[in-house]
Amino acid sequence: PTTFPEGTSPYEMRRAVREFDARRTVALQRLHDLTIKGKEHNRAPLVRNKEGWDVIGALSAALLASASAGENSKTTIDGNMTRQQQSKAKKNADDDRRLICWTINNLSVPYENKEAIALGEHSATLLQALTMVIKANMPETYLCCICLLNLTFLADAIRPVTFYVPSSYRGGMPPYSSPPRSRSAVFGHNNNGPAGGGGRPPTSPLSRSRSLHPARSRSSTLGAKNNWMSEQLEGRISDVCGMVLGNSSSLLRVVERMMLANAPFLLSSVQSAQGQAVRWTCGFVRNITYAGEADAMDGGRSHGRRGWISDDSVEEICTLVSATEIPRLLVQFVNDSPRTTLKWTKDSLEDLCMGAMCNMAQFQASREALKRAGAVRCLEKIEGLPGIHGYRARAIRCSLGELPVRTG
Repeated sequence: PTTFPEGTSPYEMRRAVREFDARRTVALQRLHDLTIKGKEHNRAPLVRNKEGWDVIGALSAALLASASAGENSKTTIDGNMTRQQQSKAKKNADDDRRLICWTINNLSVPYENKEAIALGEHSATLLQALTMVIKANMPETYLCCICLLNLTFLADAIRPVTFYVPSSYRGGMPPYSSPPRSRSAVFGHNNNGPAGGGGRPPTSPLSRSRSLHPARSRSSTLGAKNNWMSEQLEGRISDVCGMVLGNSSSLLRVVERMMLANAPFLLSSVQSAQGQAVRWTCGFVRNITYAGEADAMDGGRSHGRRGWISDDSVEEICTLVSATEIPRLLVQFVNDSPRTTLKWTKDSLEDLCMGAMCNMAQFQASREALKRAGAVRCLEKIEGLPGIHGYRARAIRCSLGELPVRTG
């Protein structure tokens, strides 16, 4: 409640707020319980329905309010509350935020929900809330990072999520994005075809420098055309860099700072929320730098992506990421890992880092960033090992020009 009848005493106001908070907590717990393991069948109907249940809108607004209150907790504490009451109120707020993040995570797992969440009318609110939680490095940061990972398994969500900037720019929309889709467009309540529109986006005329080895080049007869397209790509990337990398509150910059701040926690043998935040952020980086088609460098593993994203867009993202500290951190996490490669299981920190490095080694700008980060020396001690990690290390070093390309 934000308004009270005239003459309401401070005591009555506080009691009304406590009662409201208690009802909210009960509602969040019930909603969360509907989405937990064993009740996965509820997840899609809660998001994609014709009854008018705006679950994502409500959760996004609640998370944004909770994140804002968490950032300003020192100034929003009621001076009339005892220290014990203040501590209990903060714990209740933290518990509510954790429930919200868990519920959004559960709802973001089904592929049919990802479009409504990442591209729907409340997408900017949700991304703003996730960014605020990560920026404040709250205990729920790792849950927000898992949410980013989940959403970017949908190809159409990669650019809007990666290029998110705060509301001061185009209402929180990323550069070169289309407006958020209404519920009717997302759920297919129109006559324009299947839900979400479907199909591939228009192919960009911009060039792409993907290759397992930089020595491979296009025909010289296309040189002039490629030079022109390269200039166009550089100009476009320059614009994006200015808007995304030049904004300290953009999602990419916020994620980068969080990784830098939490990196020391990875040296401990005790699992921590901060270390998990870094781990799942590496998974997010792996997703957004993946070129799309089945790739031999991934060792035949199923990536899990649905949809299609142009190679030019992936190169643009890799170039953007290469201008941050993220490539250096990926190499550092692999190089300084206290675990043997036998423990680098699927979706472990090291596995996610190696996957991201495989993706980034395919493009010129990110190749150079990996070289500067010391990837060549780091991978030397891994390339001779059997299994997926040795294979990946050899493939990456080959892409970086340190090993000959094997044919036949």
